[in-house]
Amino acid sequence: MNTSRFSQALSTIGGVALVLCSIFPVTYMILTSLKPDRLLLADPPRFLFTPVLDNYVKLLIDGKFSLYYLNSFIVAVSATAIGVLVGSMMAFAFERVPFRGKGFAFFLILVPRSFPPVTTIIPIFFVVRALGMVDQLITLILFEAAVRLPLVVWLMRGFLRKVPDELIEAAMLDGCGLMRIFFRIVLPLAVPGIAAVTILSFIDTWNAFLVPLILTNLKAITAPVAILSYMEADQQLQWGIVAAGGTLTILPILLFAALLRRYLVQGLTDGAVK
Repeated sequence: MNTSRFSQALSTIGGVALVLCSIFPVTYMILTSLKPDRLLLADPPRFLFTPVLDNYVKLLIDGKFSLYYLNSFIVAVSATAIGVLVGSMMAFAFERVPFRGKGFAFFLILVPRSFPPVTTIIPIFFVVRALGMVDQLITLILFEAAVRLPLVVWLMRGFLRKVPDELIEAAMLDGCGLMRIFFRIVLPLAVPGIAAVTILSFIDTWNAFLVPLILTNLKAITAPVAILSYMEADQQLQWGIVAAGGTLTILPILLFAALLRRYLVQGLTDGAVK
């Protein structure tokens, strides 16, 4: 009994320590964003102080970061919507529609996921430049949606296996086409899986850095890339402004994940027991 209690206490302490280590960097970044300039480089660091919003005012006063923030939101929402919709339809086709070469085609879709973006960004840049689509939001949207497709197809194929074959067969006997079956029957039953895939795709797209850095110049810059421009000003590192930008950047992810937390847990749990 004592051994059991000791193991439980040890597990609790380990869990609490892990949580604290995980949230400390984020907490410190938020505190840094609220510090006045004179306390930013204080040694030792100050954790008790009167918070100010000076860094947020400096970040947003010129209006440029607000535009970049809006760009990130447009790209993340649009690319996620396109990627999840198209990827779910492709997953449904791979799971329910018989055709020759299905296994090989599924393998080809997953292959690009194994490539790090840095290995493909240079040829993609030359193609985009040749098409005259550099520094455009539509370029980022299409590219990010295409990058998310392998993940969406792979995960959604497992979720769609949970849909009973009898429902699809009954719908086909009633004269429903594949598109109607997909939107009227399959999607409502796969809501937890779709929510989980949507959250993962949104976070991945929102945090994208390398592709927006290479494919944008001015108009289509996103928030993660824009923070770089605030790293140095007047030969000084602007840690407070950078921390404020980082805080604003993680805020949508936290809110989005919190709102759909129930579906995320359920969707990942369903996917884990396939």
